[in-house]
Amino acid sequence: MSYNIIRFADATTMPWLGGGGITHELARHPAEGDFAWRLSVAEVQQDGAFSRLDGVDRVIVLCSPGRMVLHTPEPQPLERFSPYAFDGGTQIDCTVPDGPTRDFNVMTRRGVYVADVTTVVGARREVEVPTDAEVFVFCMDGVLSGGVELGTFDLAQLDARTTVDASHGAAAVVVLTTMPLG
Repeated sequence: MSYNIIRFADATTMPWLGGGGITHELARHPAEGDFAWRLSVAEVQQDGAFSRLDGVDRVIVLCSPGRMVLHTPEPQPLERFSPYAFDGGTQIDCTVPDGPTRDFNVMTRRGVYVADVTTVVGARREVEVPTDAEVFVFCMDGVLSGGVELGTFDLAQLDARTTVDASHGAAAVVVLTTMPLG
């Protein structure tokens, strides 16, 4: 068993198109052009609008202890380490009442890939790797051990069943499955 580990320090960092934050891209497919899927960490530095991404499904997981509220148009307070899925084409404004936050983002091109994002907080979990999917483990906080060793905001792509030990942290497990053609 081997792991493709992407350290947060090696992420590609870019400012948001509309300002107000930066993104640290950890992984994407394909590497160039429009992505079919993308995994990243966003630093939300101030209140403002999210970029609209038509045809993209998004899952966001708040990693910081500070509050983040998405206005869709109804206020949707995010809970730390709890995945929230939404249509990337929706007009969304965000407020960060406690100041800057960081969150983990999973974006998939609708009709091409679908993402299942679950979290493991203060516990151990066996992670299966289906033959028809790509599976990633992201360290949202603290340190992960077990089959893979990750620090905060590091990412690992799994190629076989493994144990994720988040006893001293929090992890997001991402399963990306291709949509059938037709």
